Amino acid sequence: MAYPKFKRKYAEEALFSPSDLKRYRKRIRASQNRVPESIILCYSKRLCESIQSAHKISEVTGVLGNVGSLYSIEGTMNRVGLLAQFGIGAPATVMHEEELASLGASKFVILGMAGGIGRDLKIGDITVCTKSIRDEGTSHHYLRHSKYAFPSKNFTNIIYRKLESECGKVKLGPSWTIDAPYRETVKELVRYREEGVLTVEMEASALFAVGRVRNIQTAAVFIISDILSEKSWKPAFGKARVMENLLKAFKSIKGVLSSD
Repeated sequence: MAYPKFKRKYAEEALFSPSDLKRYRKRIRASQNRVPESIILCYSKRLCESIQSAHKISEVTGVLGNVGSLYSIEGTMNRVGLLAQFGIGAPATVMHEEELASLGASKFVILGMAGGIGRDLKIGDITVCTKSIRDEGTSHHYLRHSKYAFPSKNFTNIIYRKLESECGKVKLGPSWTIDAPYRETVKELVRYREEGVLTVEMEASALFAVGRVRNIQTAAVFIISDILSEKSWKPAFGKARVMENLLKAFKSIKGVLSSD
């Protein structure tokens, strides 16, 4: 059965938009603090805490409602923001992407952890996503069916080159975005690994799809936090190299976004 249930759903007008929410919040006198033009999406509580310890950040209040925290990173002239504590997965990512874009944000970069399915990947390796398999539901409400969603090519290449120059070896390749992390199968893993897919995660393809529809620049950077193979799953989320490279990647991404 096709998904979404209504054929060509992606081409229909929505009942309401993030701009309607913006007008509603303005009407109830929510804060109208300026939103940074570039947003780094942070899913890890440990990473957010480490960033807070290493960088001066200040909360942008009255923007997100009851879910999530948005911070402005000092030293970037309010150009770079950190979105944290907003949940995981495609729906949470897209909801905040849409709302922040309606308030003026125009660049979004995922900085997260991902499972490694590509050959020769090691815990803590840095990867940059070139395209992502749309094995989640959210993106299909925005774009007609296709196997992949794509980030902004030039934007992604700039981030990749910055990471390579500052963090050492960086892997460049596709990802697999899936809504059901406990339903990844061996057959899928083998097929996608043969196609050159490096990682599996829960958000990239949805972020990219909205970026294309809304004319937003998008990119995704992942640090390998666990390794998946036909025989085993090897989690290593707490390894020092994972957090070290998340922080290194954050610094490089912040540099790109604050210098654009």
